[in-house]
Amino acid sequence: MARMISSAGPALEAVRLDFDPPLVPGRLVRRFKRFLAEVDLDSGQRVLAHCPNSGSMLGCLEDGAPVYLSPSPAPGRRTAYTWEMIHIAGGWVGINTGLPNRLVALAAERRALPCFSDATSVRREVKISAHTRLDLLVQRASGPLYVEVKNVTLVQERRALFPDAVTSRGAKHLTELMALTAAGQQAAMVYLVQRGDADSFAPARDIDPTYARLLAQALAAGVGAWVAQARVTPQGVVLRRLLPLEI
Repeated sequence: MARMISSAGPALEAVRLDFDPPLVPGRLVRRFKRFLAEVDLDSGQRVLAHCPNSGSMLGCLEDGAPVYLSPSPAPGRRTAYTWEMIHIAGGWVGINTGLPNRLVALAAERRALPCFSDATSVRREVKISAHTRLDLLVQRASGPLYVEVKNVTLVQERRALFPDAVTSRGAKHLTELMALTAAGQQAAMVYLVQRGDADSFAPARDIDPTYARLLAQALAAGVGAWVAQARVTPQGVVLRRLLPLEI
């Protein structure tokens, strides 16, 4: 269901998601089986947490590093916690790949990014083909905008990079966005950098040259791209500023 927007929203920095209930502190023991992590809570208890990140998490795994978990008790869940962030290189890094979708949807609702300046409604998880869903469909006075959101956690020499591993799924999304623009629709990528130690963004050519090539092709074909950096704290995640994209 689309969420309607009634008026122009606040500045970028006012778009935030707070953690409620409060997060639980601990230290990382290990990540394993891709979607699981062992964490020693500050209380002394060792727990199993869901790792909501399918990437390699390159540069974001350090045994013994401080982490925060969200309590996630639910019938049928294997774990009672979800891993939200880790303290690396002097700052918090948000590793939950589901949070950027929520934050960018909120930014669209509040018209907080330039591409959302005339947004009227937002719908999430939009099916565009038999096998593909995109994260957002933003209805705007200037026409609908299809949006795919990516979480960015890898930073090298103050440059945020995506992806952190070869991503056939990411390549598929770029191909689908180009197909939409070829059909006369408007489409865009929004990369959300969940850490504060980057000053720019670029595709990770050394990791996935195919993705880098497709991103350049997508931009040349008219697909938009925006890079938003968030400030991550144990209290919440707030949009901070836009970063330049280097191709």
